[in-house]
Amino acid sequence: MRTFNMGQVPPVTFGAGRVQKLPNLATSLGSGPVLIIADAILADLGVTEHLKQLMSKKGLSVEIAAEISGEPKEALVDALCERARQAGADVIVGLGGGAAMDAAKLVAAIATSNQPAENFALAAMPLPKTGLPSIAIPTTAGTGSEVTRTSVISKSDGSKIWFWGEDIMFSQAILDPELTLSLPPNLTAWTGIDAVAHALEGSTAINTSPAGLLFGLEALRILANALPGAVDNGTDIDLRAQVLWGSMVAGLALHNCNTHMGHNISHALGSLARVHHGHATGLALEAILPWLVSKQEGHANYAQAAEALGGPAKAEALPDVFSDLMRRCHIAAQLPSGCESVTAAQLSGEMQNAANIGMARNAVCDITEGDFLELASRVTALPIAATAS
Repeated sequence: MRTFNMGQVPPVTFGAGRVQKLPNLATSLGSGPVLIIADAILADLGVTEHLKQLMSKKGLSVEIAAEISGEPKEALVDALCERARQAGADVIVGLGGGAAMDAAKLVAAIATSNQPAENFALAAMPLPKTGLPSIAIPTTAGTGSEVTRTSVISKSDGSKIWFWGEDIMFSQAILDPELTLSLPPNLTAWTGIDAVAHALEGSTAINTSPAGLLFGLEALRILANALPGAVDNGTDIDLRAQVLWGSMVAGLALHNCNTHMGHNISHALGSLARVHHGHATGLALEAILPWLVSKQEGHANYAQAAEALGGPAKAEALPDVFSDLMRRCHIAAQLPSGCESVTAAQLSGEMQNAANIGMARNAVCDITEGDFLELASRVTALPIAATAS
């Protein structure tokens, strides 16, 4: 019998209109000012102001920092920590996609330390035990950041840095599918395929567990059934709800068992070119799954994943089943414009750096230096889309 750990899960409030519960949840966590860290576009859409009004009615003082555009930089996180201290924030709210939520939960975890974020990168220092309570409100369905203990931000040169630990997790999460209705088809597809990747990699990693299989395979079933429909008909609230729920369940597979080669490659590619993380992850997985399933290790779990995605329970069926899902979500097997200059050698090098190598070590088969170059070559050999995505 093997041993494993199952991570904690924050309380989740789920359903259409449940964002109305935010004031009650905030007051249950603290009585002082609330700092909302949000995607910039949500201020333009009036979402942040709506939440501010909701909480003002409960007598809560609210500060809005709608400054997230793309993956947050380390300097912005440090500035947001300073803003939290100056405001005397008692509760942090993360509103938006994975970038906003990763920034918010990192700010909540380290703001009280008066130290820069870089001191905690790659677990160089333990996270402080005096973090602020925080609430996640995702407006995309893909990252699962609301239930994971990791945060990813970028340094000034674009390279990724990681933070992890139980003390980085949100205190509460609100999953309201109404907040995802405005997500355009391409972002619905890209964020959704990221959730599929979390589920697939979490359930086929070398350290997968009964928890990884429980959450990962169930998320694959949910997302395979609901994601293509949500891409085609984004106004269907039931489909949006299924994808949002599937994304969270996939996040639990990630939370318990982590990712492997798809994310190793997508994070490396994202350090070299401007490409949406979910889009890059889907393309990477499609390119390398034939190589992964050609190995003898992990066939039983690859077979279960293929079956959960709607195919036969055979490891060798997984690449075609995954490709079919990509096409049903209208994701072409093409790198976006801007990736032309990325070479296999550059990508292989980034795949092996300190921030990414841990994901590769979570693959069920050993990945040698030559294998890194082979996998990178499969990705960079993809055709380039005629126009920017």
